[in-house]
Amino acid sequence: MNYQRFFEEAIDQLHAERRYRVFADLERIAGKFPRAIWRANGRAEEITVWCSNDYLGMGQHADVIAAFQNTAGKMGSGAGGTRNISGTSNPLVELEHELADLHGKEAALVFTSGFVSNEASIS
Repeated sequence: MNYQRFFEEAIDQLHAERRYRVFADLERIAGKFPRAIWRANGRAEEITVWCSNDYLGMGQHADVIAAFQNTAGKMGSGAGGTRNISGTSNPLVELEHELADLHGKEAALVFTSGFVSNEASIS
């Protein structure tokens, strides 16, 4: 069996059905939430991003940015791996305890992207 041709045909079929997923190349603009620069085919255009997990724009809040910078300075940057492989960073554990206490719950679980630093807490 020609596996290379098999996969090429499968990808061609996805393109033909317009189901081939292409991720938007976006550059957020700090201080201009929800604006971003969209890059495609050598062009750059400022756009509005109407869908985001950062729906309140807190990822651009000065205190949040300062906390990320402080944590990255102390712990480095990068996720380092998933929790079940490399453990959970202490600031994230502390944040989960604080959130559980805030909401009167036994525990809390935070999901992070881990793209800027291991995880950051705001004091």
